[in-house]
Amino acid sequence: MSFPENWWSASPSYVSEILSLFATEPDRDVAYWRGEAFSGGDLLQSVTESFLALHNCGVGKGDVVAILVEPNSPEMLTVRYATYLLGGAVCYLRTTNPGTNAAVLPLDQQIQILRDTEAVTIYADAENSERALELADGTGIPVTRLHHGECNEVSSLDVPAPPDAASWDPDALVFISFSSGSTGRPKGIRSSARAWEGVLRAFMDLGHESGCASVLLSTPLSHAGAPMADAAFILGGAIYLHESFDAEKFVQTVSAKKEVSWTFMATTHVFQLIDYLHERGIRDRAAVEAAGLSSLKRIVYGGSPAAPVRTKQAFRTFGPVMVQWYASGESYQITTLTPSEHGDPELAATVGRPYPGVEVVVCNSDSGEQLAVGEIGEIRVRSPQLMDGYTGDPELTARALRDGWYFTGDIGFFDDRGYLTLVGRVADVIKVDGVKVHPTVVEAEILSHPGVRHAAVYGVRDEDGGEHIHAAVECDPNEAVDAEDIRARITAALSSIHAPEKISFLSALPMNSIGKPDRVLLRSQYV
Repeated sequence: MSFPENWWSASPSYVSEILSLFATEPDRDVAYWRGEAFSGGDLLQSVTESFLALHNCGVGKGDVVAILVEPNSPEMLTVRYATYLLGGAVCYLRTTNPGTNAAVLPLDQQIQILRDTEAVTIYADAENSERALELADGTGIPVTRLHHGECNEVSSLDVPAPPDAASWDPDALVFISFSSGSTGRPKGIRSSARAWEGVLRAFMDLGHESGCASVLLSTPLSHAGAPMADAAFILGGAIYLHESFDAEKFVQTVSAKKEVSWTFMATTHVFQLIDYLHERGIRDRAAVEAAGLSSLKRIVYGGSPAAPVRTKQAFRTFGPVMVQWYASGESYQITTLTPSEHGDPELAATVGRPYPGVEVVVCNSDSGEQLAVGEIGEIRVRSPQLMDGYTGDPELTARALRDGWYFTGDIGFFDDRGYLTLVGRVADVIKVDGVKVHPTVVEAEILSHPGVRHAAVYGVRDEDGGEHIHAAVECDPNEAVDAEDIRARITAALSSIHAPEKISFLSALPMNSIGKPDRVLLRSQYV
């Protein structure tokens, strides 16, 4: 028996809508990656084959599939669609960094993710098959690979009895994203189908409003780019996938492919793009259009606060195309600063107003009392897009989700026009390229060096508003301590992102009134 035509339609959902669009125009190219074009028919076949392979590996309702494929490969999407049609959820094993695919997670952290999520199979492509087998040996979890025979081999769509597509359940778990967390251990964020559709619809609304369809994505499809790619398909567009952000490649693609109308970037990528254009004399909207970038109608960005001077610079360069989203993996969109609002100098330091349907309040961290306009406190959020909780960590979930509110840990205030400004974190966390780094974790690694007596790690903001890790170290004068040796230790134990950019060696570390290293004083030396 062959797979019936439109077999996915038994599960009415947005995924079925996407596959039906592919089936309507099977010869139209809808995805571009590594110089290759993929038609709707190609992606439809990939979803069908993955669906069958995962089903034959026992994947069903409520099961988690761990995906390990090449960065921003179209399979990151098609395997997810297949899993949704089986009633399951996905997580990704390559990286926990929402801004870049550059660094692959170490084996032990990937094993921890597999255990935390209770994944039932590891879906791997050929390039990652060796690592997948290592993971299988370490966990006992089987590997699913198409055409490689580790779990089953799909050589034809002729099957004895095609399995039925599962119904779409708004309350079911569909996605577990991971962040590095404050301890260096990946932290799993559980999202329901309802939450996922909420952010998908937000991207679709933005696309409808601005007339955008085809999208260029260079941030990982394991994070915010994924629902934007889904939205682009539903809007009838195509997706251009880059493995990492490169300003020159970005400009070349947009100028060559006139259909690219929007993109999602990390805040730091926006600044890199501006710098690249300015170095070539492209400083205003007219020059941007002359450079072949006139198709770009929306640049959605987020991940870290933007420095006001750079926000103004972006508006002068691109005109009213910038959209800032203050969001998190736990809550998705919180506030937005629209394209026209980027032109108001008074709003350059804000992250905009609450997104429609999202409640945002600023409260006293101790009493919980809601604060008045202009008063600084902790930001709390309530919306249909909130996570279900953290995987395998009920205590952390209980601290973050209370009485229907998500406690963001961010500190800020509302002005009298309803715009939110962020001023810091409740915890002294440093955010580097979208990854949260807790100073005490890095300090512990530095202090493990036999020649180090005291250490303080702190964040320093540059002129673009990006944070950088600095460290001050007091050493035993009889011991030789090398900065590069410290960085190497931290990279090996945590990651390269955790390694301080600058390490200062002091004869005595300054202490505050309670006898701890004075990070405030140390940081002030670089302000």
